[in-house]
Amino acid sequence: MGQRDDAREQDAFEDPAGRLSRRYWSTLAIVALLLVFSQVVVQPPTLRLLTDAPTINVAGRQRMLSQRIAKAGLAMNGAAEEGERARRRDELIRTLALWTESHDRLLRGESSGPVDPRHGVKLRMAFAQIQPFFERMRDTAMSLLVDNRPAALSGLLAAETEYLPRMDRIVGLFEHEAQAHVNRLSRVGWGVTALTLLVLAGIGRFVLKPATDLIGRQVSELRESRDELEKRVRLRTTELQQLNHDLAREVAERVRAEERQRIAVEQFSHVARTTTVGEMASGLAHELNQPLGAIANYTEGCLVALGQPNPELGEIKAVLERILATTLRAGAIVQRIRKFVTRHESNVREPIDPNQLVLEVEEFLRDEVRRRGMPLSLDLARDLPSSWGDSVQIQQVLVNLLRNALDALSVSQSLEPKVVITTRPVANGGVEFQVEDNGEGISQDRLDRVFDAYFSTRAEGMGMGLAISRTIVEAHHGRIRVESEPGVRTTFRFTLPAPDTADDGERQGDRREGGA
Repeated sequence: MGQRDDAREQDAFEDPAGRLSRRYWSTLAIVALLLVFSQVVVQPPTLRLLTDAPTINVAGRQRMLSQRIAKAGLAMNGAAEEGERARRRDELIRTLALWTESHDRLLRGESSGPVDPRHGVKLRMAFAQIQPFFERMRDTAMSLLVDNRPAALSGLLAAETEYLPRMDRIVGLFEHEAQAHVNRLSRVGWGVTALTLLVLAGIGRFVLKPATDLIGRQVSELRESRDELEKRVRLRTTELQQLNHDLAREVAERVRAEERQRIAVEQFSHVARTTTVGEMASGLAHELNQPLGAIANYTEGCLVALGQPNPELGEIKAVLERILATTLRAGAIVQRIRKFVTRHESNVREPIDPNQLVLEVEEFLRDEVRRRGMPLSLDLARDLPSSWGDSVQIQQVLVNLLRNALDALSVSQSLEPKVVITTRPVANGGVEFQVEDNGEGISQDRLDRVFDAYFSTRAEGMGMGLAISRTIVEAHHGRIRVESEPGVRTTFRFTLPAPDTADDGERQGDRREGGA
């Protein structure tokens, strides 16, 4: 026996939450039973009380209606004028009909009426006793309506005298039953209240107090665990601070490395542009020789004209104007080359007109395209949104892609070589540039490597043009890709995001550098 008690105590100690849970559910079951008891025992009497008051009112109204019947009969019998007698007769008919209907409803106890058929024996006997007088009063009233004789009026008044005290007794019985219902409901309510108080006391003794004790023990254990955890946190914090210091040093080193890489890309980009101009030197010299030769010819003509006895100043002025225009053209060529080659800050960001940028590249390479005999066409979308970035660097990307296309066409066997530069808007508010040629194409095994540094499909190529192009596009938070069908076409596409998107990317980069 002692062993079983020890086992129960051990189980209770090992599973206090389970024990409290069982007590909690038991208490809920008792509360549910009390609610059911309230619905079964308390609610019906309560609903019955709601019907008692209307029943008493109807019974009291029967007394009033019986008096109105007698009063209407007297008024009708004593009326001197025919109109007054007819009005009193109508009043008697209406009152008699309402009085009869209310009496029938009291007897039947219809659901639509206020009477409950489960009234006591005394009330049923009282209705049985009043029934003959009700019928006599109703019949005499009907007789009075038929011939309005004094004998019928006397019978009506006599029946009313017998009817009224019995109706008063019925009203009293209704009130007595209603009071009895109230008393019973009060006793039941006090009983339910007592049971509820007992249940609440049981909850406090067997549920809340053990739960409070359990919570107290758990709080004490949590406090001890908190102290131990704080010790571990302090130790771990020291370790994390050291790790954070090491990480900050690594991040700073990475930022410096990225800055060195950016400077190297800028320098190499400048070298690449200079190399491009060097490769185009013969074409540029030819392009400059044309305006210079024209200037020399115009100047010689002016000198000859001025050597005449009577020089024509109008003709000389026209020639000088042509010399000025040709000089400006030569200066524009030099300025265009200088702008492309001159080094600048690589982090310069400004609004870019995509179509204007393409037109400048086409003008820059126009002589080389004409010299190679490759037709170049432009398909520029209208109403393009502005982009945001370094116009010189984006121009360099287009120059690299266009010269690659010209190189591909120069070794291809295409009967109708062509290069097309296209601009179009994209879904996110940005702009896509596309350079397409129908040259020899790129094989699939080389397609994935075209953007790698030092990889070139041409023997004389350095393999840096496309690598630099990808670096520039990604620095502008864009994307560059290539598609090719060998022997059919090659298409390079790159996108520049909308100014808002580019600004977000710049701010994120600044936050990373600031955090470092």
